[in-house]
Amino acid sequence: MCCHDGSTELKEADVDEVGQTTVCTNHPNQPTALRCNRCDKPICTKCAQRTPVGYRCKKCVRGQQSMFETVLWRDYVVTALIAMLIHGVAGILLVRLGWFAILLAPMMGGFIANVIRRAINRRRGRYLAYAAVAAMVLASLPNLLFWNVWSLIYLILSASTVYVRLRGTSI
Repeated sequence: MCCHDGSTELKEADVDEVGQTTVCTNHPNQPTALRCNRCDKPICTKCAQRTPVGYRCKKCVRGQQSMFETVLWRDYVVTALIAMLIHGVAGILLVRLGWFAILLAPMMGGFIANVIRRAINRRRGRYLAYAAVAAMVLASLPNLLFWNVWSLIYLILSASTVYVRLRGTSI
């Protein structure tokens, strides 16, 4: 290897630069060659999260996801009330139809999710789907106490549809 002054012997500073191993920011015992493509911190494969634009550290991913968190505290209350009301009324009616509830439950879940989205002005939140599903479970308790199989099927199908439609954006 040739140095800047034309000699071929290595200086001590060059050896330290070349021989230095990069380690993960979070795991100091883990050598790595991977870096976050946003903050340029060295990260190991345990810390790296694959995104559409490359690998990022967990801190940068959390920062990116928080940009999508636009929900207000009152949106959780509105979500729970809407889910409880519509699911409760529809559950009483649809469960009486028997097996036909299997076909109508996902459509009702989509309807509930759309009403909630419009009521909260399409804001997004990480826990919004959980609030809606919890309210739906509470609304179904009277039917479930009598162990009606159709009410359980209706709850599972409609709640899973609401969850998928309302879950927050994730990278």
